[in-house]
Amino acid sequence: MPVQKTQYQCSHCNHISSKWLGKCPNCNTWNSFVEHVIDNTKNKNLAWLPPLETVSNNKQYTQLKDLNTGQNDQNNQSIYKFSSQDLNTFWNRGIPSDAVTLLSGEPGLGKSTLALQLLRSLYLANSAQIANFRLLYISAEESINELARRSRRLNVSDEIHFAQMNQLEQIEKVILELRPAVTIIDSIQTIYSSGVSSNPGSVSQVTSVTSRLLILAKSLEISILIIGHVTKDGSIAGPKTLEHMVDSVLLIEKSDNLIYRTLTFTKHRFGSTDNLLLLKMQEDGLAIVQDPSLALLENIEKGVGICYGVGMDKNLTFIVELQVLVSNPINQAFGRRESIGFKSSKLNAILAIMEKYLNLDIKNRDVYLQVTGMPKSITDDNLDLPIMLAVISSYLNLSVEEIIRSQQMKPKQVFAGRLTFSGNLRVPTNLDQRKNIAKHLGFEFNPVIEFGSLASVGKLLKKLAIDH
Repeated sequence: MPVQKTQYQCSHCNHISSKWLGKCPNCNTWNSFVEHVIDNTKNKNLAWLPPLETVSNNKQYTQLKDLNTGQNDQNNQSIYKFSSQDLNTFWNRGIPSDAVTLLSGEPGLGKSTLALQLLRSLYLANSAQIANFRLLYISAEESINELARRSRRLNVSDEIHFAQMNQLEQIEKVILELRPAVTIIDSIQTIYSSGVSSNPGSVSQVTSVTSRLLILAKSLEISILIIGHVTKDGSIAGPKTLEHMVDSVLLIEKSDNLIYRTLTFTKHRFGSTDNLLLLKMQEDGLAIVQDPSLALLENIEKGVGICYGVGMDKNLTFIVELQVLVSNPINQAFGRRESIGFKSSKLNAILAIMEKYLNLDIKNRDVYLQVTGMPKSITDDNLDLPIMLAVISSYLNLSVEEIIRSQQMKPKQVFAGRLTFSGNLRVPTNLDQRKNIAKHLGFEFNPVIEFGSLASVGKLLKKLAIDH
């Protein structure tokens, strides 16, 4: 009889222990050990899978000059383009034919909807040019009828193939029989292999299934997109090695506004991870927001404690509204600091700089900050200046327009600048891009504030004190 051995593996760092532990001694994570049964019997079901392709004459090696990477051939069919130019730019020309991509996100954000829309876009762009261009969607969670209803609502082509199964060996046979160009696996946590003696979603199952899909993709030149879930703490469910095994990790997140989503690569072997797409949930699926600069702002306000800045998340630029309330504390012993959409530690640093170099006594005041206009909480250092101006505005009970009185100042005013602990004000990064967005939306960018030290802001405050 074959001997089975039981081990316990940390789902966070893959540390192995012979017994269950409440806390991982390697990464200090609590309740992360999962039982892993090792079966010493050989899995005969894996023998029929063809090996990875090798070069001609059965050589296991070759020289770089003999390889055709398609870098000089824009029409190379190893790259499957989308019908959307925004997706092609985001993905770097398209999806490589042998890529394995992990699409992760919280439940209910539209991962399955996005996957169907990607198949629709791929079919529209490639079906007429590539013979026998097949696309396959394998669902291990939804029924075929549910998938069909959603597909018709999204105007997905009737030529796309669907299958409902959750056993790896069945999935492999379907892929070998159909030979699709792109395959969607929904989801990796519900797929299991009969050769692994553990429940679906366990460390051993996820690792084994992913490695088998990786072999399929590389040997048959099939692009596979795997859908994965996210845990409560925002990390991808399953072993950490899952992210290292795949070629790309695609993350979909929700913004403060419930109808918007952000799509970005946290890992991408075929392109940049600096690209970001802002998506809007509509009746016909997720639509790419073409001009996201003001998409997350409801309206433009004026008043005390309100200032506008130009923020960036990845490669997208947004007009950001910063509202600050400076008030007397309920408890006279200390002031309270609260921020929404921004790190409180960064707010405390800005307030400390203001107290030292602008001689503002706000340490015993409550300061509340709310940042709107960004898809998620950020730490863009270039918003230091508008935050500082909003704090000054609320502290003096004067609007920013009243503080910075200039004949050149337009009604729609935005700022950007970085504060240093030495009391200097640095030029914002990507200055030209920020200026272009501000000009495009009719905003005036930094007509008065001079970069260098905080002396220019101090002069404004001193002049304001003399006038009043």
